[in-house]
Amino acid sequence: MKGIHQRMLASAAVVLIIAISGVVAHQYTSLEWLVTEETRLRQAVQAHPVKLWFIGFALYTGLSLIPGIAGKSIIAGWFFGLVGGVLMVDLALTAAAMMTFFASRFIFRESVEARFGVHLVQFRQRVDAQPGFYLLTLRLLHTPFSVLNYAAGATGIVPPRTFWWTTQLGLLPSTIILVYAGTRVPALSVIADKGPLALLDGTLLAGLLATAALPVMLRMIVNSIRRAGS
Repeated sequence: MKGIHQRMLASAAVVLIIAISGVVAHQYTSLEWLVTEETRLRQAVQAHPVKLWFIGFALYTGLSLIPGIAGKSIIAGWFFGLVGGVLMVDLALTAAAMMTFFASRFIFRESVEARFGVHLVQFRQRVDAQPGFYLLTLRLLHTPFSVLNYAAGATGIVPPRTFWWTTQLGLLPSTIILVYAGTRVPALSVIADKGPLALLDGTLLAGLLATAALPVMLRMIVNSIRRAGS
């Protein structure tokens, strides 16, 4: 649960930073360039949606390779909308996960085994029993992104195809919620004009809360399935 709490806090922090930027730009004329540059970027996205989408995808993939950088989904939704943002985030996260998976399997395997030790042995045993179900469950429950990528690669028994589809599918629910929350964040020009009250959006707040509630509900469902099967 630690991973999703960090992700939710980071997303909330991004929304707060956007709000502060809009308010500051409204108070200090010298910082109005923030609003101007954001407006220009939005116009560029509208004029060249495919080109800017691929640039955003490349940036998102690269940032996803760096552990600890969260809150990116909010920005994706803020600029690219629900469909474009969800596609960008889910595909970029999956691409980054696959890169890390193969790097762990063929380059850093010994280092990962030394780092995780007995935990990796337990992980390997559970994956060997039910690879698809176990990996999908971990993704849905927001196991730390990089940790799961390296662990799955280092086991040597997880098929790349299984790792790919469990990652793509498992990240989708929270991605949709976070990107949608990002679509509800007003532009800087709106925040600068209306102030912090522009962020009083029930859907935005509900989206951030749903991000925290989703893993709890999924954990209850998974536990029910396990009890039914035992």
